[in-house]
Amino acid sequence: MAAQSVWRLDSVSIAGAAVFGALALVLTAVSQSVGLNFPVVPYLQFDFGEIAILLAFFIFGPIPALLSSLAEFGTLMAIGQNVAYFGPEMKLLSILSSLLGVWIGLVLVRRMRRPTVGRAIGLGTALGLSVRAAFMTVPNYLLIIFLYGLSGIIGYVSGGFKLIGLTLTSGDALALILVMTAVFNVLQFALVSAVSYGIVNLPQVRNVRAAGRTLWIANYLQKNQAVT
Repeated sequence: MAAQSVWRLDSVSIAGAAVFGALALVLTAVSQSVGLNFPVVPYLQFDFGEIAILLAFFIFGPIPALLSSLAEFGTLMAIGQNVAYFGPEMKLLSILSSLLGVWIGLVLVRRMRRPTVGRAIGLGTALGLSVRAAFMTVPNYLLIIFLYGLSGIIGYVSGGFKLIGLTLTSGDALALILVMTAVFNVLQFALVSAVSYGIVNLPQVRNVRAAGRTLWIANYLQKNQAVT
C-alpha cells in the first residue's frame, strides 16, 4: 500500500475514531474514579484516556486521532465534566500538543534509511513530551494567575511540596508550581506512550489488518518499501 493513501479519511478510519473516542471517555472515567492525582500538585491527575487517543494515532492516523480527541472533548463539555476548572480544554490542549510532537518525530524518522516503528515512537515520545511540557506552561500560568490566584494556589499545593522537602513562598511559588506541572506532563505522556507502544508492539496488533490494511504508522514509515 502506498504511503500517500493513508491520509484518506474513509469509513474504517471514521469508525476507528469513534471507537477510540468512546474508549478514551471510558478510560478517563476510570482514571477519575481511581483518583491517580500527582502528589506534589494534587489538582493534576493522571489520565488513561490519552492512551486511546495515541492508539488511534498509531493505528488509524493523525486525522482519526484528532477526531477522537474532539469527540471526547465535546462529550466532556456536554456532560459538564470539570468545565468550571477548564478540565476538558486543558486535556484537549495537552493531547494535541503531544500529538504534534509525535507527528514531528514520525516525519523525521521517515527520512532515515531504516525507519522503524520503534524509532518513530521513541523519537515521537521524546518530542511529544517536550512540546507538551513547554506548550502547557502558558495555559497553566494563566489559570494560576487569573483563576486560582497565586495566594490561593499556594495554600492548596503547599502540602504536596513539603513531601519533596520544599516550602513555597510568594517569591518562588509560581516558578516551582509551573516546573512541577511540566514534570507531571512529562510523566503523564511517558506513561501513555509506554503503554501505547506496548500494545502496538503486540504481534496480535502489529499483524492486524483492518479492511485489508496494516497499522497506519507502519504504512506511513514504509515509503512504499517494507518496514523492518
